Amino acid sequence: MTDLDINDNVLAEVRSAADIVEVVSEHTRLKKAGRSWKGLCPFHNERTPSFTVDREKGLYHCFGCGAGGDVIHFVRQIDRLDFPEAIEALASRFGVAVPKRVSRGPRDEQREKLLAAVAAAQRFYAAELAKPGNRAAAYLEERGVPESVAKALGIGFAPPGWETLGKGLGGAWPESLLVEAGLLQPRSEGRGSYDRFRNRLVFTIRDERGRPVGFSGRALSPEDEPKYLNSPESPIFLKKRLLYGLTDAREAIRRTERTVLAEGCFDHLALYLAAVTETVASMGTALTPEQAAKLKRLAPNVVVCYDGDSAGRNAARAALPLLLAQGLEVRVARLPADEDPDDVRRRDGAEALASRIGEAPGYLAWLFEEVRPGEPRLSPEQKKDRIRSILEILSAIPDRILRYEEYRRVSEEVGVPVEILWAAEPGNRGETPGGKAAASRQAPPGVRPAGGPGTLGNASVLSGGEIPAAERRLLQLLVRGGEYISLIRGNLQSEHLTHPGVRGLVETLERSGVDPGEIDFHRFLAHLSDPSDISLISRLALDDSPEPTEEDVRRLLRELEKKYLKRETSALTKAIRQAEEVGQNEEVSRLMQRAHEIGKRMVELGR
Repeated sequence: MTDLDINDNVLAEVRSAADIVEVVSEHTRLKKAGRSWKGLCPFHNERTPSFTVDREKGLYHCFGCGAGGDVIHFVRQIDRLDFPEAIEALASRFGVAVPKRVSRGPRDEQREKLLAAVAAAQRFYAAELAKPGNRAAAYLEERGVPESVAKALGIGFAPPGWETLGKGLGGAWPESLLVEAGLLQPRSEGRGSYDRFRNRLVFTIRDERGRPVGFSGRALSPEDEPKYLNSPESPIFLKKRLLYGLTDAREAIRRTERTVLAEGCFDHLALYLAAVTETVASMGTALTPEQAAKLKRLAPNVVVCYDGDSAGRNAARAALPLLLAQGLEVRVARLPADEDPDDVRRRDGAEALASRIGEAPGYLAWLFEEVRPGEPRLSPEQKKDRIRSILEILSAIPDRILRYEEYRRVSEEVGVPVEILWAAEPGNRGETPGGKAAASRQAPPGVRPAGGPGTLGNASVLSGGEIPAAERRLLQLLVRGGEYISLIRGNLQSEHLTHPGVRGLVETLERSGVDPGEIDFHRFLAHLSDPSDISLISRLALDDSPEPTEEDVRRLLRELEKKYLKRETSALTKAIRQAEEVGQNEEVSRLMQRAHEIGKRMVELGR
């Protein structure tokens, strides 16, 4: 959780200070076109410019792929940052001071101390590695790791002594704090503590803001157990939410539109040395739902590169449901049996390792190779079990139609009709994706379905169904602002609208208390979470349709009210019939009076 106080005033100040044309121009060449700027979209390949930036409105939109939003959304989308990170990056660049939360209690202060202590330990370990003649430097040299790479990745050396870290930090931190940070280990007899990391090559684990929060130590002697030792859980080190190497991989992930997922820090290092710099690692334990959700935010494609032994292959199979549940495109790299990425790099060379990433098959093709459900001479029971093991993985796919198509591929592979496979999945009841049972399946326990990142969750606001043309035009007028806002707000009632998103927006504006002639649409945009909503808003704002006249606006308002009154008349007719059937004469009279009033209003509107 961020300690920045990001309120509406801060957002407005960041947008005002950040020049959206300047920010976008760093990623694509823009040319002036009237009052806006145009260029090739930085989010998809195109030959004809369809990407528009409006400096005055502070918005961008690609009329090809639909990407759009304000400068904050652009930084989030291009740099794969979450909301607070994007605000912090823009504020730092354009000199906007973002205050810390006023309610900083003892817990916040303790976190700051823990972060400072871990950062000091990282500097100590890096300095130890730089000393001549140490075992860790010799080990890296033997593995073909240049000193510059070790320095860039924050690799260090924890000396073999039992109390070297505390002495190296000069007593600047209380022993209890170093224990809480996972740097020291309490003695079993209850007196004092000793260094947790000793005689180990130390990899620095950072959070998404690039701050050291923990370490993973690789033993340098066979007698040191375990081979890999990670920092324990602490207020700043929550392993299930962290991905090793993310800070160093961001730019490469953005450029390649993929993330390579390795198991451990040394696997990450091997791939980094093979110029596969878009690599992150789950630090040697099973992938978690939180890590999978983070991968979804980074890029649409993931290549799993786990060890080639049975444990690595089983770990890859276990990771697939979590990745598929996020809607990711997944491939799995083939590694030789019982070899890890560094084995391949050292024996066959860096290019060979990189080729295995580039040639990685899709996850289903890899599963067919791994499980071999169509293997000859299988007993019926064996074949059934192997097919089921694949279908269990496919059941995590949230999109029912996509899941059915994958079932078709399994059907072709194993020679079993797709209808039989589909009917065997719990909840399908034999229906095809377009049948009566086409409701979405829930994701497996612990798996969070895919969705766009945002400040208010993943609920769609405006994209819940097609917006009627008149209401869409009204929304565009509200987005654009201008001289007719007072006219609209003075004559429009929320019940005139049928689309829940548009109606909710109008109701929000009425409750906002702002001047009737003003709308701070950027404030509303900041709280949208669904990418389709954001795209729609930016498209409507930057569309080149002509500006309306006052009569155009009045005609639109009359049209919306007429449609509402027709709906009301239909409902009244039904209610009158029901009241007559049960003899409720007073209710009939009341409803007839309302119908008469609606009729008079319809005549007025017709004039």
